[in-house]
Amino acid sequence: MLDEKYSLVQPKVIHMGRGAVKSLGAELTQMAPKRIFVVTDPIIQSLGILDTALHGTGAFRDRMELFLNPRPDPDISIVEDCASRLRRGSFDLILGIGGGSPLDVAKGASALAVHEESARSLLGRNLLKRKALRTILIPTTSGTGTEVSQAAVMGVPEEGTKKSIWDPRIVAETAIVDPELATLMPPELTAETGLDALYHGIEGFTAKTSNPIAKLYCLEAIRLIAQYLRGAYNNGEDLEAREAMSRAATLAGIGFSNGGLGAVHGLALALDSRQGFSHGKGLAVLGPWIMKFNSVAHESTYTTIAEALGESTQGLSPQEASQKACDAAARLAWDVGISPYLESHGIQSQEIPELAHKGYQLSQRLMPMNIKKMKEENVLEIFWEAYGKR
Repeated sequence: MLDEKYSLVQPKVIHMGRGAVKSLGAELTQMAPKRIFVVTDPIIQSLGILDTALHGTGAFRDRMELFLNPRPDPDISIVEDCASRLRRGSFDLILGIGGGSPLDVAKGASALAVHEESARSLLGRNLLKRKALRTILIPTTSGTGTEVSQAAVMGVPEEGTKKSIWDPRIVAETAIVDPELATLMPPELTAETGLDALYHGIEGFTAKTSNPIAKLYCLEAIRLIAQYLRGAYNNGEDLEAREAMSRAATLAGIGFSNGGLGAVHGLALALDSRQGFSHGKGLAVLGPWIMKFNSVAHESTYTTIAEALGESTQGLSPQEASQKACDAAARLAWDVGISPYLESHGIQSQEIPELAHKGYQLSQRLMPMNIKKMKEENVLEIFWEAYGKR
C-alpha cells in the first residue's frame, strides 16, 4: 500500500568484507572509550581469532577487560553476571566477538547494566527505559544476524525456553562483518548457522509484520544462501562462499529484525532444549514442513521464495510452484548434512504429541507474526510430518 508506514533499525555503521576487522582500531579511535569490556568465548580465544580481531587496536588493548562466555547457549544468569561486572568496572564500551551466544550476552548485558530492573522484567518488546551501553559487535559465524538485530536472546531455565530483550535501544553502534574470521568454522556449524540465516530470511519475508525494505533484504539473503551455503560447507576456506554467506546473514538479520519471524522459530523452541539439537538444526528439521502448511492460500509468496532458492516455476500450477520452495529448503538441509526428519535425530514416535504441545505453547509470542493462523492440531500434524512416518 502506498500509505504504508514502517521503521528500519540497524547499526549506525556496518563494516563488511574481507579484512573489515582491520577497521576496529579506527572505530575505537573515533569512539574514544575509556574502558572496554570484551565479551567472547574460550574457543574464539584458543583459535587465535580474538587476537586477530584485536590486532591493530594499539593502546586500546590496555583499556580492555575480558569476559569469557562459559556456555554455548547462555542463560539469563550469565547475562546478569556479565552486567554485574560491567557496572562494577565503569566500562563505557562493550566489544562482542564470536558467534551468536557471546554477542547476545554482550547485548543483553549492555541493556541490564543501565537499568535497575531485573533481567526478567526486561524480557519482551520495547521495555527498555534508556539506551544500552555502546557496543561494537564482530560475528565469527554467518547465521544469527545478532550483530545487526534489535534482540538479545537468552535461556530462561525455569520456563524451559529462550526469550529475548527486543528493543531498538539495544542495537549495536557498529557491526564489523569479516568473512575471513569465519573460515575456521567446522562444516556442521557452517550448516546450522547458515540454515538459521535461511529461515531468518524466509520468515522475515513472509511475516505479517514485514515491510518492503525488510522483504528486499530477506529475499537477497535467501538467494545468496541457496547459491553459496553448499560451497561454504564443503570448503571452509572458500572465501567467495564465506563472503556471500556473511553478507546473507547480515541482510537476513536486518530483515527479520525489522520484518518479524513466525512459526518456524516459534515451534523450534520445543527442540532447543533437546540434547543434540542446536537452534539451527531445529529450524532445518521443522522448517520445510511449516513452509508446506503456510504455503496453502499463500502460493504466490512461496513461489517467490522458490525462485529465490533457485527453482524454476515456469509452467507449474500455483500449488506446484509453491511446493518447490518447501522441497528446495529440505534438499538444502540434506546437502549440508542435516536430515529434515525428527526420527533421524533420535526422536521417538511417542514423543511427538508432547513436543507438538510444547512447541505450540512456547511459540505463542511469535505466532501472531506467522503468515497463516495455526491451531494446535495443525502443529501436531506438522510434527508428525517432520517425524517422517506414522
